[in-house]
Amino acid sequence: MKKAALIISTLALALAPVAAFAQQAQNSVQAGSNSALTQGYGNIVDQNVSNDLTQTQVGIGGFSVDPQIQTSVQAGQNVGVAVGEHNVINQNVNNNADQFQSDFNVPAFPY
Repeated sequence: MKKAALIISTLALALAPVAAFAQQAQNSVQAGSNSALTQGYGNIVDQNVSNDLTQTQVGIGGFSVDPQIQTSVQAGQNVGVAVGEHNVINQNVNNNADQFQSDFNVPAFPY
């Protein structure tokens, strides 16, 4: 019986190597841009760009686990122009992405 289980396990591994050793792909592209032009005096420019990303993947066992793909694209842009005196330009870009995946697929082999 153990020999049959070993043969079945070996065949399953040989016939599905891509699924057994599937790579998990995580991609993240983050961009933020602030532009400000002031002419005169007493002008204030306050700019901020913040990109936050958390990607977590957990996979346990399984010969039929498909590759898991997580993609996050974040972009933000601000443009400001001030002409004169005592102008205030306050620009802010905030991007946040949280992605979680859990895969608990433990195969059961007859013993």
